[in-house]
Amino acid sequence: MLQSLAKTTAVIVSSTVLATLAVNAVDMNGAFSHSMLGGLLFSVSSEETETCPPNMVLVTQALVPFCVDMYEVSAGDACVYAEPADEAETMLNLNDRKCTPVSEVNKKPWTNVSLDQAQQACSRAGKRLPTASEWYKAAIGTPDMSSGWNEEQCNVANNRADGASLTGGGMRCISDAGAYDMVGNVWEWVADTVDNGVWDGRELPMTGFVAGVDIDGIPYLTEQTKNATFNNDRFWMDSTIHAGVLRGGYYNSQSQSGVYATYMASPPTFSGDAVGFRCVTTVHE
Repeated sequence: MLQSLAKTTAVIVSSTVLATLAVNAVDMNGAFSHSMLGGLLFSVSSEETETCPPNMVLVTQALVPFCVDMYEVSAGDACVYAEPADEAETMLNLNDRKCTPVSEVNKKPWTNVSLDQAQQACSRAGKRLPTASEWYKAAIGTPDMSSGWNEEQCNVANNRADGASLTGGGMRCISDAGAYDMVGNVWEWVADTVDNGVWDGRELPMTGFVAGVDIDGIPYLTEQTKNATFNNDRFWMDSTIHAGVLRGGYYNSQSQSGVYATYMASPPTFSGDAVGFRCVTTVHE
């Protein structure tokens, strides 16, 4: 009798464990190797094996994860000009091999920089400019308000400073990935360019308020009235030129700033005190 009872108990325990493992595996939505059952079979560690360099954060929303600067790029301490006043001063910085761009909190963003200069600066740091798609994936989750901004929020109405504020100053202006100021403060260059209104093989809409976007956050539909679904964000287009691509808005674009805000109305040589950038790099395993 005792032997029979022991067998019965073993069957019940075994059934319970298997049922628990099966439920756990299903609850992982297909992530079998990370489930309890997968862990027993494959000994997969729960610790992340993907890491980013200092002051960069991991973006996992993309098909291929990547690291993005936590803060907009600033000129490093060894640079001749901490805050370049024009494109010529930016070039003098880049001509000095000791000048390294940094992603650090409480610094003025490096502005007055063209697309090519931004690419050079990222390369100097061993990084590159993000694509339009990567920028959007890194920006997802950043609060995209249409009014009522204060010092903790994204700098879109001179609400943190008169002009571009110090990096990381808005504790509520942070994306899901952990990147600061992807909305407002300064427009950010991305690596893409547009030829006569055509991007990635498709014709882009005219200037207007965003009314529809693709998976990269690039507008495919605009309208002339504000659209609350897209947080009143605006799209600018000049279909007569070879244009660079700027994203996010700047310190006084107000409700027209946002994760969908895109500016494709200036050549890649354009620079100004409301234009900056941040860099990305591949994941280190």
